Amino acid sequence: MSKIFKEGGMFITNRIDKEKLKEFSTLSIITGIIMAIAGFLAIVNPVAGSLAFVIFLGALFVASGIVQAYITFKAHQKSLGAWFKVLMLIITGVLLLIWPGSGIAAVAILFAAYFFVDAFASFQMALDLKPLKGWWMPLVNGVLSFILGIIMIIGWPFSAPYTVGIIVGVSFLMDGIVLIYLGWMAKKGAYDN
Repeated sequence: MSKIFKEGGMFITNRIDKEKLKEFSTLSIITGIIMAIAGFLAIVNPVAGSLAFVIFLGALFVASGIVQAYITFKAHQKSLGAWFKVLMLIITGVLLLIWPGSGIAAVAILFAAYFFVDAFASFQMALDLKPLKGWWMPLVNGVLSFILGIIMIIGWPFSAPYTVGIIVGVSFLMDGIVLIYLGWMAKKGAYDN
């Protein structure tokens, strides 16, 4: 059931259902713990964190290319564009796997863009969660993501092996903490009275 409340002269409908929050609370806590651990490990050893991430990304591109090749073979055999996509996914993945160091520099720029988008999404989540307890946590996460995006751009490309691991680690750690907190609050009963 949605709650309607008045804020700043406007009526706002809270779009997050109390029962849906409780349904996803356990999954939120488990995901948060995994993300927090991965983030901590990347902070402790940022170069290894950067390398692990780029290798994972390369493997993901190759796997996506293989799946896309199967789909293209079954449904779009004569589509040159579909086969080009398959080729680009596989080539990009293989290049990341063969030369992960160069991939780290490229990923640093992509992460800067990601952090700016994550900041915007976190600000929106904070607005959506308000007036729930803990609504400010995604707001803090958004500010942190914005700062991380700026740091990524300033140090590129020389500091990329360190900044990718540290910044991804900090982001994962913060996202994990937010997920754990929100999952815990949802189990407890998150609505302010």
